[in-house]
Formats: sequence, C-alpha cells, structure tokens
Amino acid sequence: MSWDGPPLLLQGRMNAAPAIAYRTFVPAAEPKMLVVVTFGYFENMKRYREVIERWNARGICVAIYDLRGHGLSEGRRGFISRFSDYTDDLQALLAELEKDAALRKLGPPVLFGHSLGGLISIHGAFRPACPLGGLALSSPYLALARKVPAMKVIPGRILSRFIPTVSMPAGVRGSDCTRTREIAEAYEDDPMNFKTANVRWFTETTHAQNEALERAPEIAIPVLCIQGGADKIAQAAASERFVARVSSADKEYVTLPDHYHEVLNEPDRATTIERFATTLLRWRTAIQGKAEG
Repeated sequence: MSWDGPPLLLQGRMNAAPAIAYRTFVPAAEPKMLVVVTFGYFENMKRYREVIERWNARGICVAIYDLRGHGLSEGRRGFISRFSDYTDDLQALLAELEKDAALRKLGPPVLFGHSLGGLISIHGAFRPACPLGGLALSSPYLALARKVPAMKVIPGRILSRFIPTVSMPAGVRGSDCTRTREIAEAYEDDPMNFKTANVRWFTETTHAQNEALERAPEIAIPVLCIQGGADKIAQAAASERFVARVSSADKEYVTLPDHYHEVLNEPDRATTIERFATTLLRWRTAIQGKAEG
C-alpha cells in the first residue's frame, strides 16, 4: 500500500464511532507475520515510515492506524469519552484484518505500541478480539516521568467531569521526544500533530495506567519492552515494574541509556528497529514450531 493514496477506513460501526483511517504494508517478498502498530498521543501514522520500511524488508507485514482524534481519523482532536474508546477501535481493526484470508495465513498478529499506543496495546491484550502472537512495547505510557502538580491535577479532574472537551497546552516539544534534531524539528512542523492534552483524556488515561499495572499478571503472551533510559515523558520505572509483573515465560525488558522517549527515532534507531524485528520473528518461529509439533 502506498502513502500517497487515501487510507482505508474502518467505519459504519455502532454508537456513532468515528471512522478510523488505517493502512497495511505488505513486504515485496513473501510475508512472514503481521504486526499491528498503535502510536502515541499527538502523533500520526506517517511518522512510522522508516520503521515500516525496515520491518517490511525483514518480511514483516505491518498494519497501522490513526487513533481516533488523530491524523486522518475522525473525532475531536485528542478527545475520548472513556479509555475503552481506544481499545474498542483496536479490537474493531483486528476483527477487520481477520477477514482478510491472506493476513489470516500469517498467524496470530503481534501488537506493537509506542507510548500511549503501548498502554492501548496492553489493554488490547487484556481482551483480545483474536489470538495474539505477542506484545511489543516502546517506552509505554504507564506513568508520567514527572509528577503533575496538584494545582493542575485538581482543576483538570473537575473540568474532566463537567467540561470534558477542554484541552490545555501539553508543553511537549519534539526535542523532548528524541535527540535526533531533524526528527525533532519535523515533529514541531508536522501539521498533523497537535500540541494540547484533553482533560478527559488525561483522567481516563491515568485510570488505565493504574489498571494496566494491577492486571499485568493476566498477560501470558511473549512481551518485549524497550525503554528510553532518559525518557522525559514516560516513567521508565513503571515500564520495568509492568514487565516484572506479567506472567509471560518469554519476556524481556531493555533500557537504552541516554535514550529519550522515542527510541525508534533516536540517532541509533536502525539498531533498535532491527532488534524489535528480530524478536518479533523469533516469536513467529516459536508459534509455527508449536503448531507443527
């Protein structure tokens, strides 16, 4: 699928759910597996071109979508009524992909999530729409790296309850996300990104973070988490605690010292992208081995 044409749309769902824009990228050679990518808050799927190209080169088929209220998807920018809006969209996309016979042949998809997308993918693994081959996480948003002052939290909770559509400046800059200057500058200039955080989104996400850490032992599929050691956005300790609590026999937590939040956009990103790909393909080989056995 090309980036130049219009995306596919997941639409016509119940409860007036917004249309979700998505794309699938199939390797030129025979695909080996399917990975469903969920990205972070403020972003859009075009920021993952390099990741997709490198994974396609390794034989990994990638499906990626714009979150509701992001990119080309419908919905008020950055707004959700409840966190399950996100997981409902992910489950609907998985169900839609399951209808494709060629994709079904690739076996259980792996969920990959960066930042907020990591939190969404974790919740997706709690109630999967289909069997899953694993859970790969890039600096998952399980807690803020810096504590929000009470003078902001309390008014935010009040607004979330009574005027939930209010958004406030988030104060997140491209230079907070990556040390790669050109990518940080592109983040700032990207018209598809937005710079405010919605109050309802914040309260709903905070509850979802607590639930993810509490329910972590329910996850038994393979897990890989690669976390930036100098992350200014997501708390590294929370990511490590989550991985320690999952029940998976095959789990790995990796800290990259000095790396910022977007480990897939850091100066040595090629190495990290390949590290994810190698692990994902190992999971697929293990699943195939069990099926043949």
